[in-house]
Amino acid sequence: MREGPNRTRWSRRMVTAGGIALSAVVLGQVALTGPVAAVPGLVRVNSLGPSNSVAKTQNATCPTGTRVIGGGGLVSASGAGQVGMDIMLPVAGSNVYSVTGREDPTGLAANWSITASALCAPTPSGLTTVWGSSVSNSISPKFREVFCPVGKRAIGGGGAALGGGVSEVILEDLRISQNSVTVAGVETGNGIAGNWTVEATVICVDPLPGEQRVITDSSYSSTSTQSVTATCPAGKTVHGVGGEIVGGEGQVRLTEMRATASNTVTVRAAEDESGFSDTWKVRAYAVCAS
Repeated sequence: MREGPNRTRWSRRMVTAGGIALSAVVLGQVALTGPVAAVPGLVRVNSLGPSNSVAKTQNATCPTGTRVIGGGGLVSASGAGQVGMDIMLPVAGSNVYSVTGREDPTGLAANWSITASALCAPTPSGLTTVWGSSVSNSISPKFREVFCPVGKRAIGGGGAALGGGVSEVILEDLRISQNSVTVAGVETGNGIAGNWTVEATVICVDPLPGEQRVITDSSYSSTSTQSVTATCPAGKTVHGVGGEIVGGEGQVRLTEMRATASNTVTVRAAEDESGFSDTWKVRAYAVCAS
């Protein structure tokens, strides 16, 4: 997202829905952390994939009898600013949250892994999923906002930046508002010759008890890696996750966006291998409920 001095705010476009592309599933280790709160039976599932230097998809699968209500991911590697989490989406009609990572056009010699993280619960009241796609063209940046039906609230979501065979377009924002999710994408510093799209998914439920959104920013700086954590107020737990890069200009990639504890959401980003002389920051969104 562009914000602050010498940055231009994006104009909004509403476009027709499109399909969601996912890469092949890679199975990995699964860690389940036990009931964590307000929607009865809420749990977090983390699934760690293999460590190597090839593009990969990692899925976090919810336990039997539960559904995905949100999620996120983590890139583990040195040089993580060269790996784009290009796809972070709940898989339609399933209990899976899927994260795909790809290296930038210059590649990365070091090994790296993807952790997919899912927030899971028995089907909440009013559960509905809405998704949509931007137009397909070579204009950068672009975004897509998708809305919940009237009377429902956004509890989680996902996004994808789709184009090229490697990470040439960056999934820069996954912003979760009261009744919508906005996904933004931007071309990398070298750009991309072909067309590309962004896709967005919003997971909606009936209003939750004590529902509250916490938004926390890091400070503007030119530090190569930045992180920030949004913390729910006492007595409330994380039910939804969002994050964004502010001012990255296509030279900063998200390397973490997930619930890191029952009451926290952490968002982290890193500059690409050429660095970035301007200032930027990251923002974390936590949907909290009691």
